[in-house]
Parts: sequence; C-alpha cells; structure tokens
Amino acid sequence: MSKIKKQCTQYLGNRGVDTEIKRCAKYNNLWFIVFKDYPKDVEISFSGWCYECYSDIPINEMKWNKNHLKTIEERILKECN
Repeated sequence: MSKIKKQCTQYLGNRGVDTEIKRCAKYNNLWFIVFKDYPKDVEISFSGWCYECYSDIPINEMKWNKNHLKTIEERILKECN
C-alpha cells in the first residue's frame, strides 16, 4: 500500500477498513478520495479528526495534478466564506 493510501486509510478510520480506496490525494487541508464502491465520484473532505464528505465532483472532471487540486481548494474556500 502506498504511503498516501495508508494515511488516507488511517484518516478514514472504520470506513477505511470497510471500504476499499481506489485512489486518493491530499492537498493542504483537503482529501480527495475515490472509493471502489463509488468509482464515478471524487469525494472531497477537510482534514480533521473524522471523515465527513464536504463536496464531490464527477471523476471525469478530476485532474490529479497540483494545479487542479489548488483550483478546487480555492473554490471550496470561497464557498465557505
């Protein structure tokens, strides 16, 4: 298991044990997670003491690079303010 998937599994707690992670990334304070059971959506969560999906985007709109992750972060932070 990759280092990032291991960190993600620890962050998810029971859900990480019970649900297989297809792909994940962390950017600053956000987690981007694709679960094997829901492969068409990327769930976005703020890092914290427990997992809670804040938003999601269709997998076909996701680009797994820092520029795109930064764009999503800026959009979400703007929504929060």
